[in-house]
Amino acid sequence: MSVKYAQLLSPLKVGNVVLKNRMISPNSLPHFLQGPEGYPADSIITHLANRAKNGAAIVTLRGDFDPNFPPQFGDAYHFPKFNLYDPKSQNYLSQFADAIHFYESKAAASIWPAEPLGYSVSPRPEFPFGPPVPGQEIKYTKEITEEMLQKMVDSYVEQCTMIKQLGFDMASLYFPYRVSLAATFLSPLINKRTDKFGGTFENRVRFPLMICKAIKKACGDDFLVEVIMSGEEPEGGYSLNDTIAFAKVAEGYIDILHLRASDGDLSHPTGFNMKPKSTPYLHYTEAIKESGVQMVVATAGGYLDFSQCEEAIASGKTDLVAMARSWISNPDYGAKAYQGRDEDVVPCIKCNKCHMDKANGPYISVCSVNPVIGLEHRIGTMVSPPKAFQKVAIIGGGPAGMKAALVAKGRGNSVTLYEKSTVLGGQTKHADFASFKWPLRDFKDYLIRQVDKANIEVFLGTEATHEMISNKGYDAVIVAVGSTPVIPQIPGVDGNNVIVAEKVYGNEDNLDKNVVVIGGGEIGVETGMHLAEKGYNVVILEMKDKLAADATPVHYREMVEAAWKKMKNFSFVLNAKCTAISDTEVTYLDAEGNQRTIKAASVVLAAGTSARHDAALRFYGAADKFFMIGDCQVAANVQKCIRSAFAAASQL
Repeated sequence: MSVKYAQLLSPLKVGNVVLKNRMISPNSLPHFLQGPEGYPADSIITHLANRAKNGAAIVTLRGDFDPNFPPQFGDAYHFPKFNLYDPKSQNYLSQFADAIHFYESKAAASIWPAEPLGYSVSPRPEFPFGPPVPGQEIKYTKEITEEMLQKMVDSYVEQCTMIKQLGFDMASLYFPYRVSLAATFLSPLINKRTDKFGGTFENRVRFPLMICKAIKKACGDDFLVEVIMSGEEPEGGYSLNDTIAFAKVAEGYIDILHLRASDGDLSHPTGFNMKPKSTPYLHYTEAIKESGVQMVVATAGGYLDFSQCEEAIASGKTDLVAMARSWISNPDYGAKAYQGRDEDVVPCIKCNKCHMDKANGPYISVCSVNPVIGLEHRIGTMVSPPKAFQKVAIIGGGPAGMKAALVAKGRGNSVTLYEKSTVLGGQTKHADFASFKWPLRDFKDYLIRQVDKANIEVFLGTEATHEMISNKGYDAVIVAVGSTPVIPQIPGVDGNNVIVAEKVYGNEDNLDKNVVVIGGGEIGVETGMHLAEKGYNVVILEMKDKLAADATPVHYREMVEAAWKKMKNFSFVLNAKCTAISDTEVTYLDAEGNQRTIKAASVVLAAGTSARHDAALRFYGAADKFFMIGDCQVAANVQKCIRSAFAAASQL
């Protein structure tokens, strides 16, 4: 057999259902693809059908299928809501399943019926998902009754029966992280009942088992039941041994046991809590396999590398690998797997912007490395096929410049890239130095390799000019000259002991052991954490009341905070305004307006960046077509750079 990843791509029979390979797409999707429709919009169907087309053996549709599901907090407002009970929605749900089946994949639905408001496994005053929705006082102070539990079981059965009739092959039940009602019954951290549903292990698993048994009885062996749950909980919760025991008593009622981390953040690992090519939760499924349970198991948690997935399957430690970010960052992920093109897999930088970029909008689905995410259903009309060969100059070899060069070259154009420094990478070069930035480093290195593979002409150590570009007869010039650090107007800011954040990396030995970082946004925090890792004593001064307030708000910032809290030599002052810098100390005003000083002989500026508009505009007129992309257009982040690069180059 010539397939490079034979185990990963091998079929698997689960119950009476055959899966085409071992890769599954779980209950995950960009939240903002769905509008107010009560059925899957074309944007959702197109996006998820593409996962089936590109390798996913199971594709799960996530959404609130129950119209009585209560309002949720934060970005959960944007979760898709499908009215399973409305005949006008049912045909679209069937269309979704049919689109998945077109590619010999199985369609699954994430089933989570509405839970009685105000009732919990045990009385608890806090809202289980976080703060209540503004204006709503939802208190879970009443213990749910056995009669209510039976109604919940009936709702599970009813909804699973309906989705089976609509063409779905599997129900995915969400029992992790102590968020769903069933999950709270499993957890001794929350389940404090004294009746037959609480206390002992046998009692705590009773309600979840009631659900699974009833679904299997009603829907039969040709309809799969997947349970997603944590492999173990934090201290005081259930253990891995409890999970093994649950698998044993659930055998025959659950077809796929999908094991994740102890909380939602850890199930979406980043460079701050995951090492390159590590498998932090594979030991959960391995333990189930070693216990002798015959149930199919699925592992999850940052998988991308084909060899890593192949080894997980071949070793017998898991049967399936659940991935979401792999398909988000690589819309052609499956094609690359079947063709053995591991070198062409676009690294996910694990920024988790695919969950939510900004808490206060704009509300669009984005990926830092895949510029067409969220546009799949309309990209065919947005981007036209190339009409004529063009000679293109790219000014700047950062991520925007390299991406533009690759897209332009891929459309059949002649491309030349000019970079004034001696290496490609632009502002991503700092990722070579900070340990937790390895995902970004991998992406930078990937772009460099792809530029070389595409035989793009590159001139390093060459500062392009308007005259140079004009004289070479280019048809188009794409300018990606980046941004420049903002220098705040602070007395002493021009001192020899002051350095901007981007210059820290590779020059750490020139700093004093005591460092003050002015600016506690994401860049300042990461720079401070890098220095703290190197043994420097770091204090960050931030004018706002929150550190790293600009970091990705969902499944990211919390992990950054968890990482800095482990650093004993990393501290910060909020609501602090720096007023002066000297050779030995930094003066600032605290929240009450009191003047304070910090002893430090080195100061790092992280006050933001400014787009290099003037530098970019100098190239206007050097060719018939002129584009400004990346940070020289708007100083932002990798996602904005890659999207703007694709947009410009796809017009050539």
